[in-house]
Amino acid sequence: MPVIHAAELKAQSQRLLLAAGCTEREANIVSEHLVESSLVGHDSHGVMRLLQYLDEIKRGEIVPGQTWNIVRDWSIGSVIDVQQVFGQVACHDAMQLAIQKARDHSLAAIALRGTGHTGRLGAYVTQAAEQNMIGIVMGSGGGAGKWVAPFGGCERRIGTNPLAFGAPSGKEFPIVLDMGTSIVPEGKIRHYQQHGEAVPAAWLIDHSGQPSTNPDTLYANPPGAIMSLGGSAGHKGFGLAVMVDIMAGALTGVGCIKPEEDKVTVGGGLFVMAINPSQFGDSRWLQEEIATMTDFVNSCKPVPPIERVMVPGQFEHQQKCHREEDGIMIAETVWEKIQALAS
Repeated sequence: MPVIHAAELKAQSQRLLLAAGCTEREANIVSEHLVESSLVGHDSHGVMRLLQYLDEIKRGEIVPGQTWNIVRDWSIGSVIDVQQVFGQVACHDAMQLAIQKARDHSLAAIALRGTGHTGRLGAYVTQAAEQNMIGIVMGSGGGAGKWVAPFGGCERRIGTNPLAFGAPSGKEFPIVLDMGTSIVPEGKIRHYQQHGEAVPAAWLIDHSGQPSTNPDTLYANPPGAIMSLGGSAGHKGFGLAVMVDIMAGALTGVGCIKPEEDKVTVGGGLFVMAINPSQFGDSRWLQEEIATMTDFVNSCKPVPPIERVMVPGQFEHQQKCHREEDGIMIAETVWEKIQALAS
């Protein structure tokens, strides 16, 4: 399996995106996002997605250089139709706008509609945490991208509906919780498929509701489905998915889950929020509290084979340190396709 260093991956991604018609800024933001996702260990949202995005540009599902349409704007919020620009560019800019508004008004929320695939939500809440803000992001396909069976069912009815929270920690890494409301994102299944590996038990069911470890099950005809987060308590993950669909689907204007033929909007929805801790009290005290909590959690005796108990975001920081030095493993099929496109 090829091992490529981050700088080479970023440069190659930038060249391909520019050749596909992206602006220099779009190419920089998207390539940085993809490589960073691979660096922190989330390969399912990393460089492998480059091929998907190039194909979506060709099909007109992503429109490089598109201008936003501000539907409504007020002191602590905005509703924006991004009209099929890159999800990474839209969410990066939306979080920055939320941060600017929160500096003056304690908190702010931005509702985005018309986004493409947005990548790793943890990147945007990290963006907030690095500017001493608390960030929240939720994403919905607006009725599209139904990969997940509701609790107790065996048919696809809902998206993976991810959500992320980030906060400054007073450490060398922020606290970042980035999770899907399904047991695993679809891209993770695709990652196993590309590597020719079986997925862990309890991730997938086939069309009749029987468990499967074959990643091809998800893409079969009739298709299988991803399970809701929680296993035997999957009603909790499914409940979270419904609430995310309300916040990032209904509230943003793209709509909730529905039959595909009834979907009228193009693109997904994102709910982006920034909270300014300094408006609520002493922000230094908040970071000291989080740092103390982190140390206390880290001091917990681990259960083998776990080597160390970590807080959310700590594993990603650890992975980034390793992969920046050792390089990033890319599936051979993915790297061959990238090289072929480049030539």
